[in-house]
Amino acid sequence: MLPTLTRRRLLRLAAGGAAGASLAGCSSPFDDTTRGGGRVLEFTTFYTGGDGGLMQKIVDRYNASQDRVTVRFTAPAYGGDYLTKILTASLAGAPPAIVALHSYEIPPLKRFLHPIELGDLGLATDDFIDGTWQLGQVDDQLYGVTMSTGPQALGYNRQLFEKAGLDPDRPPTTGAEFLAAAQALKKSGPWGFIRESGVWMPWLSMNWQAGGDLIDERSQAMFAGEAGFEAARFEQDLVHRYKVEPQQLVTGLQVGQLFTDQKVGMVCTFPWGLAQQLKANKDRGTQLDVAPLPQFFDGPRAVVATSHIYCIPKQRKNDEWIQAEAQKFISWLVREGSVAWAGAQAPASRAAIEPIKASKDPLVRKMSVFIDQAKHARFAPYAYRWNQA
Repeated sequence: MLPTLTRRRLLRLAAGGAAGASLAGCSSPFDDTTRGGGRVLEFTTFYTGGDGGLMQKIVDRYNASQDRVTVRFTAPAYGGDYLTKILTASLAGAPPAIVALHSYEIPPLKRFLHPIELGDLGLATDDFIDGTWQLGQVDDQLYGVTMSTGPQALGYNRQLFEKAGLDPDRPPTTGAEFLAAAQALKKSGPWGFIRESGVWMPWLSMNWQAGGDLIDERSQAMFAGEAGFEAARFEQDLVHRYKVEPQQLVTGLQVGQLFTDQKVGMVCTFPWGLAQQLKANKDRGTQLDVAPLPQFFDGPRAVVATSHIYCIPKQRKNDEWIQAEAQKFISWLVREGSVAWAGAQAPASRAAIEPIKASKDPLVRKMSVFIDQAKHARFAPYAYRWNQA
């Protein structure tokens, strides 16, 4: 997930971008495409992994379907560098025609974005899974179209479940069942569970499930309450009390490696990890699977999720034409690209649900687990100094 763009960082980048613009004639990282006129639209995202390759194929389909424009797909950076490029280009008046943002990145950038009316794209709120179209909304105004979400789910090893005497067709659904499964797995040999050290997942899902929250309407912290402590205690107990999780600090890559090496029975996973799991099954004969994230506590159903929202930045030149063509492209992506996009992410299109379930591609079909989680998804908010928190 990308870092939040704070007010101080926004002002600092604005000052730097303005100075750079005056020195370089309003230069932009995207001058040779959108700003250059003609019929090329820059579509810029943070898809730097397998999802980038898949999106390129979808964009190629669009380019072959019409001859009005050529969409050029780029993924120039990730994290803070990505946001810096978008902001610098926006200050220069020459941003990409379409940019992908996470929901919490839209509020500090909204002044650079065109408001969107779904009707202008031939879309309606009913075209989206409940709770997803609103992710691009700020102060009752929509600034982006939700293409997909990334809800958290439970990854588990069916072979290790059987070895531990567990039913692989009945993965845990509650905190008590999760703990029992982790203990049975550890007793049979592998670790019961492992998580990436130094990140706030799955604690964030647990905090919400315990009835907690992150910030109030005044951006005051709420996560240091009893729900947050209860979630943290459960995570600590998995390591120190029940000893089903190792004490060593591990990175995300190490978590994935331990899972595919069958040294751990359960992990938390996201849609973009599904392709790697199914590839391991094919190449190594493993039986890695995914299931809905357990409801660890008795509060509201909740799973942490990220989001991919397509926005249309304002242009200094040729703005009306670029906006119109960008709207056509985004509309096509939602309608015609969502089923294919399930090969990497969990689409928000309601019409794609049944075709995805019926797909002959096992990767696309299995993405239904994550899509179904979207109705319980919760998203990190935008707040000043959220990074530091």
